[in-house]
Amino acid sequence: MNKKFTLLAAALMTIGTFTAASAADVVPSDKWTAGNYYYLGNDTYYLSLDGNKADSVVVKTIGSDATKAACDSALWQIADKEVSLGVTTYKLTNKATQQVLSFDASAKALVPNLAAGVDKWVIDAEGILKGYYSGNEFITLKIEEGKLSLATAGGSAFAVEEPSADFPLKAQQLGNGFSVFQLFFGDTYEGNIFTGKELIAKDLSGEDDGYVSLQVQGDETFPDGKSKFLGVDTVKTVISGATGAYGAKFAIDSTYAVLDGVHSIGNADFQKFKFTINLKNDSIAMFVKAAPDVNGTALAPQVDGVRVVYAQTDSKKVLTVSGKVEASGSYQGEIPLITAKRGTPVTIPTGDGVYSLQKVSKGENNGKYFVAAGEAFMSGDSVPTVHQLRGQWLIKEKDGKYAIVDRESDTKLIAGYAEIFGVQGMEDTYLIGDDSIKVEKMNVDLKNQYLGSFTVAEQDLVNKGFYLSLFSATEGVPALFMFADDTILKGSASELQLFKFFPQEPVKKAGAMSLGDTIKIIPYQLGIYFRDGKVAKEGEDGLRLSVSATPTSFYILSDANGQFYSMKTTEGKYIGIDVNTSKLQLTDTRTVMNIAPDDAPEYEIFEAGHKRLAFDGNSLVMNPNNFFAQMKTEGSEITKATYEKDNFSLWVEPDTMVAGKQLYFISSAVADTRYYLSFKDTTINNISAEAYKNAMFLSNDTIRRSKNNPALFAFKLNEHGGYLLENQQQLQLGESGYPYVGVVNGFVVLEKFPHVAFDVQTASAPTANEEINVSAIKVISKDGQVIVTNASGKMITLSNILGQTIGVRRATSEYFSMPAASGIVLVTVEGDTTHKVIVR
Repeated sequence: MNKKFTLLAAALMTIGTFTAASAADVVPSDKWTAGNYYYLGNDTYYLSLDGNKADSVVVKTIGSDATKAACDSALWQIADKEVSLGVTTYKLTNKATQQVLSFDASAKALVPNLAAGVDKWVIDAEGILKGYYSGNEFITLKIEEGKLSLATAGGSAFAVEEPSADFPLKAQQLGNGFSVFQLFFGDTYEGNIFTGKELIAKDLSGEDDGYVSLQVQGDETFPDGKSKFLGVDTVKTVISGATGAYGAKFAIDSTYAVLDGVHSIGNADFQKFKFTINLKNDSIAMFVKAAPDVNGTALAPQVDGVRVVYAQTDSKKVLTVSGKVEASGSYQGEIPLITAKRGTPVTIPTGDGVYSLQKVSKGENNGKYFVAAGEAFMSGDSVPTVHQLRGQWLIKEKDGKYAIVDRESDTKLIAGYAEIFGVQGMEDTYLIGDDSIKVEKMNVDLKNQYLGSFTVAEQDLVNKGFYLSLFSATEGVPALFMFADDTILKGSASELQLFKFFPQEPVKKAGAMSLGDTIKIIPYQLGIYFRDGKVAKEGEDGLRLSVSATPTSFYILSDANGQFYSMKTTEGKYIGIDVNTSKLQLTDTRTVMNIAPDDAPEYEIFEAGHKRLAFDGNSLVMNPNNFFAQMKTEGSEITKATYEKDNFSLWVEPDTMVAGKQLYFISSAVADTRYYLSFKDTTINNISAEAYKNAMFLSNDTIRRSKNNPALFAFKLNEHGGYLLENQQQLQLGESGYPYVGVVNGFVVLEKFPHVAFDVQTASAPTANEEINVSAIKVISKDGQVIVTNASGKMITLSNILGQTIGVRRATSEYFSMPAASGIVLVTVEGDTTHKVIVR
């Protein structure tokens, strides 16, 4: 004999058979029947599986209000009896999951989670469950303060108890959580209208509490729209010796009341059924609230305790009903074996997703669409769209049941996950709650967390700008483009500027959050490309571009078609327009806006150096006599001299960044150091100052410190090649400015619109200016690098536009570079200000 088994047997030789306690529902061991299920109880606690984690063994109470599912999880089959050397073991199988009570003893974790291992149990004389795994070592179950644990000594006593033999079943318990179910009978019976059908049970209330109505799934109504119900009919099968309702047949009929000359008896109570189940073996008893006394002298209802039975007539068995015979207290006929199982629930064939829900029941809201944000239905002829949350419902299926949650307000159409029912003869229409609802799947991308609002891709924040035009509600007023006249925001039919968006932290706005669906919205601040400042409130309702005021944050909301937008402040005001003044303002009225993206102009970034600016064979030069800017070639005559190579060597020095645009000083060192700048109110060679703004070089020590500096230029890339030279001061003047450098009759002028693209060439330093000392800290970007000059030994911090740090290093040279991803980068130099650059 196996030594291990010998030790086990020796340890168990003294264990006797479990003796029942004095409780009336305790089952002695000789009555344990394979196929039946029993409670294993300890005072008020019963051994059970956890309802949420099926592999977790717990103890719980079983109250009078417990559901069948809760009872089943606490019921166990005691079977697979084995006897060896006088020792009796059993396997315990859970009714709800058919899992065997088994624990992993090798790990000795002593945590009551199901696992392969010890699965044979001895129930000793005291009712203690022991599972032996090595010699005389065993696991036992212990209850302390309502908690179950595994132990290697002691243990709690359990009694084997009989479950309820007449547990009442609600509609959803007939189908194991569904009210769609099938009935099975232990034999073939004539007149059995229940078998082979998918039945729908519906709980009744009030005086009918505990009863259900029964219909056939997919055949719930007659052609005239009246509901069909299963019930007992007033016709009968003749049975010898029958009394009362015994012999009454079953039929499918509509419900009718007593009507003189038509019906002598109503049939409503004949269509109300009650089911009870014996939890021990799931056999069902089936009752009818009332049945017609088909064997009486007058057709009258027989009530109380009418049960479904069968009668043996000749060679046939007939399904019928019987009340208790008063004399014997028993039923006529025989009790059939009835069991039930879950039927086939109705499903939405198009699966999980976003749907519109249209009411198709009778009533004033028939044809309208359900919403849950403040009202029950969309008003008028409004229809849900794929671009707006309003009217969108997220539907998810789990184990044949559905959750239906509004995406706008996270409210539920039905509680939790519930079953739905098809509406006969109506495509895509379901009975949900008390309403007939047509569901239509919408082509909505659930991955789009920003539905209903405008969002800008991160790359577009750098590479694109946006023209914004407002549609006035005033008849005859055209769409007006947004632009800033100086700092005042206005609308114009002809003037337009590229705006840019500055995203803030996204905000959770909506979504069917209970189903894991979240809708966010991004607040944006608004600026103009390559101009400092952001849009802010001025006074109560005004708007302006400001570098000092707190910027206003806007939500950009989509219209129903996803084509146009409106901008709404986080405080609830819309951007609108005063058509009398053309000024933009904040208003309570929603104003429609068009957003048109366009590639943002690109600006070159140069290191400080000597450059020659050439166009059409000539180059930019300073006339050393009158200091005007001209276009000349080498050898061109000047009064008493000629233009030499040094005249064309201009020092191009990066200065500040303005909204991501690098600006430069351009100077000539031929006669001291003079800066090229914008110049006004001069007529040269009959060129009117009103048409052109002339430019010249000026020697002035205050130029570099000027607040509104006329000497700052940017090199704007021309789409056809070369660079447009753009003056920052003139650009800031908006409509009245002349920002672009042009050439007229050899003179360099400033124009409203660009016509001249310069070729920028590297030049040698003028003879008298081999070295130019540039001590100020400069920040530029080139080829994916951020370059910082004159900052050796200082700490350099790179951040993104949201303020998140992306790199920190100490500069090790006067020309220090750090790699950076493309986009807008904030560069903070220790002891200096923060610079903003665009990395490409």
